[in-house]
Amino acid sequence: MRLRSLAGGVAVCAVLALAACSADSDPPDSAADSVLTVAVPDDIQTLDPMYANFARAHHALQQIYDTPVNLETQDRGNGQLVGTPDKLKGSAFESWQRSADGLTYTVKIRQGMTFHDGSPVTAEDVVYSFDRALNTKGGANWLLTQIAFITKPPTVVDASTITITADEPSALAIQALYMDGLAILDQDEVKSHATTDDPWAEEWLAKNVGNGSGPYKLTSRVPDQEVVFEAFDGYWAGPPAIKKIVWKIVPSAAQRLALLKSGDVDIAESLPPDQLASLKGADGVTVLSAGSQNVAVVGMNNGRAPLSDKALRQGISYAVDYDRILSQVFQDEAERLYGPIPKGAATSLGDAIGYKQDVDKAKQLVSGSGYDGGTIKIAFDNSKGLHEQIAVLLRSQLAAVGVTAELEPLTSAVFSERKAKKDLDMYVDESLAWINDPNYILSLTFQCDVYGNYADYCSPVVDDAIAKGWAMEATDPARVALFENAQRVLVDEAPWLFLAQPNYRMAMSSQVQGFVVRQNEVPFYYDLSLKG
Repeated sequence: MRLRSLAGGVAVCAVLALAACSADSDPPDSAADSVLTVAVPDDIQTLDPMYANFARAHHALQQIYDTPVNLETQDRGNGQLVGTPDKLKGSAFESWQRSADGLTYTVKIRQGMTFHDGSPVTAEDVVYSFDRALNTKGGANWLLTQIAFITKPPTVVDASTITITADEPSALAIQALYMDGLAILDQDEVKSHATTDDPWAEEWLAKNVGNGSGPYKLTSRVPDQEVVFEAFDGYWAGPPAIKKIVWKIVPSAAQRLALLKSGDVDIAESLPPDQLASLKGADGVTVLSAGSQNVAVVGMNNGRAPLSDKALRQGISYAVDYDRILSQVFQDEAERLYGPIPKGAATSLGDAIGYKQDVDKAKQLVSGSGYDGGTIKIAFDNSKGLHEQIAVLLRSQLAAVGVTAELEPLTSAVFSERKAKKDLDMYVDESLAWINDPNYILSLTFQCDVYGNYADYCSPVVDDAIAKGWAMEATDPARVALFENAQRVLVDEAPWLFLAQPNYRMAMSSQVQGFVVRQNEVPFYYDLSLKG
């Protein structure tokens, strides 16, 4: 790992020449001049918090904007630091009080908090940020209206107090506010770029920062090459320990690996299991590995033939060699996923449910279904090598039980577009619930007609559990029973192949310390420091 001097700047190198030119960088004058260099696979897709649907946008926005609340860091005692939404701390919200009926929150806005230009964050800015989320069509709208049941913007009580009123009680209302879609925006800055045709400045904010409030400022961006963030020393919680973050955009995983090994980057993101395995024993490199609630699945289109036939979906579920996928694709760095709620999440039934490979049973179900032998396409994002490996194995395993499958590789954009339109037969995918709660998990992907229900699945039993669960206490035995039954129904109806829970893994220099594995697996660089 190399620390670089801010006084001399950071050399902007062509990606392929990075290793050669960075060796000439000057050492820092002090630890206060520390720079963290991160090799990432792709560029930021949008800078509008309301429309962040891909990892790089989330990773950038988390640094640039503060949200109403954030996650407390918890030490699990084995050197592993985690952050989960059941332990929250205030950010823009200094404190909050819920009314007895669960509908109203009285919130104190943090005093002394400023935007990057030094202007204060006001109660009016917070109200505007909620109002914009409610009047645009991005993920924040869904979080507010469908998870928190907030359909009206907050009300300003005084200079430091607002009230938020929900239509129905939701135990997840405040937890949902840690997500970057609820970023606090400078209303004056955003309004100055609004037009009659674009009243919420969506076009402008997609490519620009609306005066951030987070621990880092985005100061430089060369599309598809480099992004630079610099510390905001006026951050309310204190200046960040690392003064500059440099993203080098390196699409090749092999090259990201090489740059980490040579010390030219401090973190290499999105390395596949075989490359992470190659780092075992590497000098000066640490591979963090932690259990995750991310799930690897194959969705089956319940809304059109032939996969609208439950018997066929069940037969396919019995055809899968789950152990082979765990060992061959994930290099044993994953747990088996047995159902819709991953192991470790509240109410999960774990291995008490689920399918195991049974070729004879699979053949019986397939032959007894309405399947006529036609070709079923298995789609995957061709930028994700692990997903292609899953598709290849699945094709051969389906052939063994009489199902003809064909691979359908698609670009990331086309895959996402067709998945959203429910225009795929089967698709290899991953899904990570950002809140550890069965209501959130099931409403995200299995509620009838919800946006993320790409398998076009619908069950009155599951929807009933979701509807009733919102107003019930998390540990209420009746609520637990509702979601246990919903899991059994989902496994029986088999809208997905429930494959694996891959571990969260990140490769980094041994000099990096303080890395917190957050529920949404979005790094928060404010947590980090560098040894020495």
